[in-house]
Amino acid sequence: MTPADAPAARTALDHSAHPPWPLHPQPLPGETLMSWLARTTALYSLINTADLLDGLGVDTSGVDLDRYTREPVLTALAQRGGSTAERLREMTLAGYTPWLLDSTDPSECDFDTYVHQFSVLLPPGLAMADRRRRTPAAGTWLPWVSKLDTRACPLCIDALDTDADIAVMMAHQYPMLTSCTKHLCRLEFCAVIPGRLVFWDRTPAGSDEHAPPIPVPAVVAEIDRRTAAAMTSGSVELVAGRVQAAVWFRLLRTVVDEVSTPLVRTGWWAKPLSAIWKSTGCSRPLRTSWVPFEQLPWDEQANVLFAAATAIIAVENDEITASGADACLLRPRRYEPVDPGTPPTGSRSPVPTRSAWDGVIAAIDAAVAAARVDSDAARSLFGFARTGCRTEEDVDELAYAFVELGIRLDWD
Repeated sequence: MTPADAPAARTALDHSAHPPWPLHPQPLPGETLMSWLARTTALYSLINTADLLDGLGVDTSGVDLDRYTREPVLTALAQRGGSTAERLREMTLAGYTPWLLDSTDPSECDFDTYVHQFSVLLPPGLAMADRRRRTPAAGTWLPWVSKLDTRACPLCIDALDTDADIAVMMAHQYPMLTSCTKHLCRLEFCAVIPGRLVFWDRTPAGSDEHAPPIPVPAVVAEIDRRTAAAMTSGSVELVAGRVQAAVWFRLLRTVVDEVSTPLVRTGWWAKPLSAIWKSTGCSRPLRTSWVPFEQLPWDEQANVLFAAATAIIAVENDEITASGADACLLRPRRYEPVDPGTPPTGSRSPVPTRSAWDGVIAAIDAAVAAARVDSDAARSLFGFARTGCRTEEDVDELAYAFVELGIRLDWD
């Protein structure tokens, strides 16, 4: 580094040079980074966020900050906005790695690994040629990332206080979620000026009000609920148990690909696939044969997700035959009786083995106890024991033993 380069390096790396903005609203839960920056920009009556970012010492031109923001930029923004780099990273797509996707760099995302590592409806090796037709060129694909269009829930916007800021929600901008999990209505396309206004695409001509919200089927609402839980809590509760968010997103993407398979490629399994699409009332978009889900128009994506949601719920309810290796994740665990084992005893010591001598010893103890207090019992016991004596010395030793036991032999 030359001396001339030193000032520029300090500008880019020394974040103490970035004092807090006098006005900086706090990020809202689930908000995108660009939405927060736009709300901040509005406080200063600036034209665009580029004016706000001027002076950070890093080049942000041509960069989608909602997808990936470099660490120097995050650090500078955190200091300017009174937040932390970790909090701001969560407002970008990069904050959802590796749960939602492996990387925000398409060259590091492998289509086959992400989409086909599971199998649910179809056997793992079925229709491989058809799957290759949908495989995008290397380095051009990110899972669940489509052409960015802003979506929002009209009922959520209507429920805001008049002085509340309008924000763009991160989860609403990607096609794995089609509805508002609070109001169970479809997310609507719109143009948002964060903090100020919303212009709805479905506003009737000559009207200031948007069209009535569109309710979503119950199966779509349930799958969207799980997807939202995966994004916020990192796990999903399935009938077979809890799975990590990364498993859920890849499992859902697998079913999306399976319901996109042409029936002529599936053989016997065409019957359950046909039943799935028939129950939705929608026709399978023809372009799903050669175009990955992320490149479909939004309305076709919604139909495919409807079919995938229908399939998942049908598998869980045992309404269709699922032949994939991982269909077990959507089924209740089978009841397996457990051997109750041997009931515990009062003592941890092993129970001693009883023998015939136990009764003999008890009888001797009882005879000795009786001989101590009864002269007849003493004489009888002494006479019985004397039968084993061969000499006078043996008799004397026996008499001494009786005395030691507390048995009198001088009874009157």
